[in-house]
Amino acid sequence: MNDSQDSQYRKLVRWYPAAWRERNEEAIIAVLMDEDDAEGRAAPTRSSRLALVAAGLYERFVAPERLSPVGLGALALGVVFSFWYLGVITWAPNITYAGTVGPFSNPSVIVGGMLVIALVLALFSRGRTARFIALLCVPAIIVIGIMSSLQSWLGPSVPAVVIFAGLSLAAASPLRSARDAGRVAGAFVLVLVGLFLTDLLRAHHFDFSLSPIMVGQGVGVAASYMGAIALLWPTARDLSRTNMRASQAS
Repeated sequence: MNDSQDSQYRKLVRWYPAAWRERNEEAIIAVLMDEDDAEGRAAPTRSSRLALVAAGLYERFVAPERLSPVGLGALALGVVFSFWYLGVITWAPNITYAGTVGPFSNPSVIVGGMLVIALVLALFSRGRTARFIALLCVPAIIVIGIMSSLQSWLGPSVPAVVIFAGLSLAAASPLRSARDAGRVAGAFVLVLVGLFLTDLLRAHHFDFSLSPIMVGQGVGVAASYMGAIALLWPTARDLSRTNMRASQAS
């Protein structure tokens, strides 16, 4: 047993979620180091490393876990909205246009499908995987919205982007305080402004002159997205620090 060996195992155990480490880290490290001592090893074997990484990823993303009522409700609302939006707004089997995906008029069907998969997983107690998929929906629908504005696709509209992203984020990342909720709400308002200004820039799609209006709109787009990131950054940083403290305490 040595400090280097202990440090290597602790780094490997970080692949597990913080809650799991709080309960099991000391015990599993003690068992693994006792096995190494019994067999005369001074460091984890390659197979042990791979096994710990694989098991950690399983616990983090796949292991059974129930979503909170808020997360499950947000996913259910997201699926209901998806069916309504895809069936009423984007269902256009006889239209062929830039951005169409099969019988749908824009790629938001991809995000709708991801939300359906996340809800099914959540109902079968695969909450971690459901949250991960819901989190992927947020950048996916924002990128689709930006591409729609720049490429003149038939949607999704700015309100649809905000609804998709808001419900997905609510399902993916439970908020710890009213301050966190306020930051997320403010970030989505800024994303809404950024998408609106991006849509205005589309009017100048073939105008390559840098007019003061275009420059102002471009600066507004950049400032909106950077402001949204700045608002979300403290929450992400606090969550990261909480996980780090939990890891160190255990």
